[in-house]
Amino acid sequence: MVTTSSLNHIRLFYAAYFAAMGLILPYFPVYLEQIGLSAVMIGMITGLLAAAKVIAPPWLGHHLNHQSDITIRRVLVAASLLAALFALLLGVSHQLFAVALVTLLFGTCWAVILPLTDGLSVSISEAALADYGRLRVWGSLGFVLTSFAGGAWLMENNQITTFPWLLALLMLITAFATYGFPSLHSPTTAHDMSLPLLSRPFVLLLILTFIMQLSHGAYYGFFSLYLAQAGYSGWQIGLYWVVGVLAEMVLMWLCSRPLQQISPAWLFTICMVLAALRWFGTAITTDMNWLIALQLLHAASFAAFHVAAVVWVKRFTPDSLHAAAQGWYSALGFGLGGCIGIMGCGWIVELYGFSAAFYSCAAIALLGIPFSLLLPGRHLTPNTRLSLDSESSRE
Repeated sequence: MVTTSSLNHIRLFYAAYFAAMGLILPYFPVYLEQIGLSAVMIGMITGLLAAAKVIAPPWLGHHLNHQSDITIRRVLVAASLLAALFALLLGVSHQLFAVALVTLLFGTCWAVILPLTDGLSVSISEAALADYGRLRVWGSLGFVLTSFAGGAWLMENNQITTFPWLLALLMLITAFATYGFPSLHSPTTAHDMSLPLLSRPFVLLLILTFIMQLSHGAYYGFFSLYLAQAGYSGWQIGLYWVVGVLAEMVLMWLCSRPLQQISPAWLFTICMVLAALRWFGTAITTDMNWLIALQLLHAASFAAFHVAAVVWVKRFTPDSLHAAAQGWYSALGFGLGGCIGIMGCGWIVELYGFSAAFYSCAAIALLGIPFSLLLPGRHLTPNTRLSLDSESSRE
């Protein structure tokens, strides 16, 4: 049953989970540099977090498609507790192999949590019990608080070695939040069971997600180091991350429902164009005013794209395979795309510098436009998505 208390647990989950991301994205590379790793190794280690998302979410999603809500909650709690343990182990040894292994184990546990929660949140949103964007915006708030406070604490006070402890604490809060998730039963019909997972629109959406996350490689892997090299202080670096997420929060709170009404072809094309503009601008300048303006485009390159994508994942796939579909969305985008993007940009940074990595990401974003234009150019409601899947399966 969906109650106010259970919805608050979802809000707390997003706040804690993305607070952890607010530590990891800006400051994990800084922590790795502090313990003596090179740019290439930083790219490789950071990329392992994304690599963990390639296998774990779809594999677990397939196994949990027909499991009870109680079983899924137990998996979420266990994964969160294990993630807290592996976060603590990050501070035990600074040997490259040990850091790589623990990062991969943490990333695996961390990766399986979000797709399952997003699937639940989207189902609640489609049932008009709550709006996905307004649930997810609590994650943006958590990200803002930790990315800004993290800059002041971890870097200004030279406390970067406390990074593993803070990360472990946030994962413990995540475990508590998942324990109170609501139950949402949605029986599967026989017709629904016969529909394919890999419909043509869903495959196109996976390709687009891969390309978009690939284009974020320089940002997620090296934006903080890029700014530090340009002379910005720790709190200023945190502020730039905050600006991007504030733009994300405004969009999710005000525009979540309208975004779900726009045809996917046009929406994802606009997101790809604005992402390319964002990375190109970041490559050519580190001027404060321009960087602030470019960070506002995070509302398009991440927020609008993600809010629309998780909804269209549900509409392009049968309910009986929704957990697996969300797993594949996470695996191909945040997993494979993020992994290749971050690791590849590590090599580019090492050989040619930060600007070259952002130029490359701008070009990659433009490659997504032809694929986005192949998506349906009309609005589809949850009630009409099944007929689309049937038509796609006959093509």
